[in-house]
Amino acid sequence: MDKTKFRSMAKCVLVLAIIALCSGLLLGLFNWITYVDPLQSTYEQFSADTGAVFSKMKDEEGASYGNGSVVYYAVSDDGQYHAFLVQASGWGGTLQMYVYIRDAHVSKVVLGENGETLWSQFEDDFFSQFVGLDLLQTDAFGQTDIQTGATAKKTIQAIADAMNAVVQYYNDQVAGGENNG
Repeated sequence: MDKTKFRSMAKCVLVLAIIALCSGLLLGLFNWITYVDPLQSTYEQFSADTGAVFSKMKDEEGASYGNGSVVYYAVSDDGQYHAFLVQASGWGGTLQMYVYIRDAHVSKVVLGENGETLWSQFEDDFFSQFVGLDLLQTDAFGQTDIQTGATAKKTIQAIADAMNAVVQYYNDQVAGGENNG
């Protein structure tokens, strides 16, 4: 191979390596600038919904119960609120809900990120039917236990699955742990 051809090839390889390096650095910088920590975002949502301070997750690993799962569980710093980020598979993908417990009763349920397209069928106060629910007296929800005029069976089942995950987790891990320890 002659020298001019070798130099031309070496230049091309060097230029491509520099382009790849610059692209990688720019992508890394963009990711660093725009990164949202999911754990911190959850703390902020818990605080915004309850007005309480949450500074430490009790469970960052979560647990699955049937078709629903607890993603995060935390207790407010003052011990008044138990906060859950739960999810289940709905019609349009994963449905997330924030569920707040105070004195073993549901105090608030807030819709989180979701891919559902059928929310227009639900009333604005749909989640208020869960407020006041005593978790120690509740076993599980079925799709028919949830009051709605919506025909979105898969969405209703996802809500039931998510609420069942909260009920089971609370009774197994929280209330059971308080009674045993």
